[in-house]
Amino acid sequence: MHIISFILEGAITSILVETPETFYSNTINLLREAADICYAGLREILCLLHQATGIHVSFGELNMSLLERINNEMKFCTRLARQESVVVLPREELGLRNWVRVSFAVEISALEDGLSRIKAFFPSTLSTLVQVYQEDK
Repeated sequence: MHIISFILEGAITSILVETPETFYSNTINLLREAADICYAGLREILCLLHQATGIHVSFGELNMSLLERINNEMKFCTRLARQESVVVLPREELGLRNWVRVSFAVEISALEDGLSRIKAFFPSTLSTLVQVYQEDK
């Protein structure tokens, strides 16, 4: 057991020392760009009240009063996956009722596609009152 730990420790040290600094800075820049795209995309969605961004995920609180036939985040996540083939995770297990988790640790093109699918999903779930309000704007 100690031999394996020693070998892994040596390998990790070697990888960290030999990896060029540009790899880390490029990774950070890509994550920053993806975070900005994710945050901007989620802000455009009427039913998300608040976004909090983490290292590689964003969280959005669903405004259930604007949604029709969806009364919790699990139903929202399930319908989104079935209708638009986009997976977001419910946050209820952390005590955050009606919150969802969106990962942006993907290629930028996949992130943009996913966000456009989430936006496309909402017109089919918005209550009639909200749709009338949006059309009057």
